[in-house]
Amino acid sequence: MISRRSILKLGYGGVLVAGASLGRVQASSAPVSIVIPGPPGGGADAIARIVAEKLGARINETIIVEARPGAGGLIASNYVKRQVPDGKVLYLSSSMLVTAPAVYPEVQKLDPVADFTPLARLSVNTYLFLARNQLPVSDVRQFIDYCRANPKKVTIGTVGQGSSSHLAAAYLVKAANLDVTIVHYKGSAPANQDLMGGFIDAKFENLAGTRATLDSGKVRILGVSNAERSPLFPDIPTVNESVAGMVVDDFFIIVAPKGMDKQRAQTLSKHLAEVVQMPDVQARLREQLGAISAPLDPDETVKYMRESFDRTKTWAADLLGVGETAGS
Repeated sequence: MISRRSILKLGYGGVLVAGASLGRVQASSAPVSIVIPGPPGGGADAIARIVAEKLGARINETIIVEARPGAGGLIASNYVKRQVPDGKVLYLSSSMLVTAPAVYPEVQKLDPVADFTPLARLSVNTYLFLARNQLPVSDVRQFIDYCRANPKKVTIGTVGQGSSSHLAAAYLVKAANLDVTIVHYKGSAPANQDLMGGFIDAKFENLAGTRATLDSGKVRILGVSNAERSPLFPDIPTVNESVAGMVVDDFFIIVAPKGMDKQRAQTLSKHLAEVVQMPDVQARLREQLGAISAPLDPDETVKYMRESFDRTKTWAADLLGVGETAGS
């Protein structure tokens, strides 16, 4: 079930309507939908709104952001797969589109490359390990020590089964030999609510999905799971500094339904690359979402997705499944 349809609006209460421009395709009456696999308020929703605002003006189309959360992104993925590849439905996802089917092939019965038309990688994202303020720890080492002193009492939330959030939690649990419970949610927003409310103790996620949570003052950053320290948080150590080999990156990509005309795909990809390289968009991505603009064209995106999918598939089976439950 769709939680709600989120329509991007600008001044005068109107839906975003792009202005005409020489060389652009004439807009049709039906809007373009950017489908996201999480609920409104999460990281994908935030970046989708930024992209929708700028892309609509470039392609002379009305663009809406449509949330279809649940099942580790499978609800959104299956919906997009059924659509006509005419450019009217696009799919913006975090790395979960790639990682979930690699982790759960028996459930996520899709190939993230072959079943879609990859258009562009938009960004790479600062990935954080957060804990609620009431938890008496301030860094990754203290968190590990606390978990060992309190077996079965600590909970780590994720934004969905098979997500980078899930893989990071599972890696930490296995590498540090922790006896904790991993709780899966349907996207960023409900996981954030429970973290701030004290119903879970910690979670991994990209900064895009946790900015408001950090601003609440109810959580703290224990570490970043990227390979290097983030320029946004230079004093925060990487998780890898405490847990050797613990590196989990995240990214945002856009794909279309399978079979999109190559020229149309190239044109959309070019527009998307231009959008995320606009100085004001780069600033918004960095400051609001902790995302670094890093566009790739369709061929490069295919290669990037395939390498990520294959890499995840090789080691996921050794990490997942122990002590996990479903959240809201």
